[in-house]
Amino acid sequence: MAGATPWWRLIRFIAREDAQTYFGQPEDDTLDVGVAYANSAGPIRVNVLYANPLDPTQRSTPLSGVIKTVSTLLPPLLPSEVPSIRALGANFIQTGQDAATALANRPVLPILFYKPTTTITGPGCDIVIPECAEDESDYEVELVVVLGETLKDATPQQAMKAVLGYTLSNDVSARTRMFAVPQWGLGKSFDTWLPLGPCLVSATNPRGISNPDNVHLTTKLNNRVMQDGNTADMLWKTAETLAHLSKGTTLKPGDIVSMGTPPGEGFKRNPKVALAHGDTCHLWGNGGLGSLVNNVKFSRLSVPKPRL
Repeated sequence: MAGATPWWRLIRFIAREDAQTYFGQPEDDTLDVGVAYANSAGPIRVNVLYANPLDPTQRSTPLSGVIKTVSTLLPPLLPSEVPSIRALGANFIQTGQDAATALANRPVLPILFYKPTTTITGPGCDIVIPECAEDESDYEVELVVVLGETLKDATPQQAMKAVLGYTLSNDVSARTRMFAVPQWGLGKSFDTWLPLGPCLVSATNPRGISNPDNVHLTTKLNNRVMQDGNTADMLWKTAETLAHLSKGTTLKPGDIVSMGTPPGEGFKRNPKVALAHGDTCHLWGNGGLGSLVNNVKFSRLSVPKPRL
């Protein structure tokens, strides 16, 4: 990718002024957009970008200086802009494991699965749990790599040059369905089961994320910390993962790779924890990623189910 992006973190939003959809950079560099949006904490002012950052021909377009305010916060990528969603499983050193031993015994290839684009939803949208997945659905905070260039048969160094930026995902998973068979897809593919956002953080701007292998990630469920980890503990790091995924395979601009989740998932706890109707998932990442906040809704219910 040639040159640094003129922006360092972008959001996609519908503007209060004209009901049109824009990309833009929050005017307040210190603002956690996801928290401000979830709490309706005053206007979120945004410096508009009159370009689509996924289009290489528009990538050097500067911020316009035109300020608009957020009415609706959208995911940074829409389903129609994502050719494929790849996700890694079992990619973190676990609590109590010796790091050197875990790395020496990692799988010979990244454990990979795909999610359909219908799983994509945005900040503030409900994670909808169908009846067949009640009492088994689980949260997973993950760093997401967003490609901005075509990639095939790349070296790790070449692969990193194709990265446009990073965002957060919640790789929601139905554990019973997931582990009932060797393939995990049916346990991870329900509509709304991949919230994305809130920010797209540049991989090339000096203020963005220069090292995706050192990003702090957390999950709070109803304000209780459930996951607290760092991508430094990934078994497969970002550059080598992308290089492996590109072997004999064309990766396209807009493709996303969700890099796996740190320890602390609900199904590994004693007692186990499953997402319940009315829960709030609050994911966070440093480096400008901010907070991805979503409520949980059981599709068959209209009022919250009390947590016992």
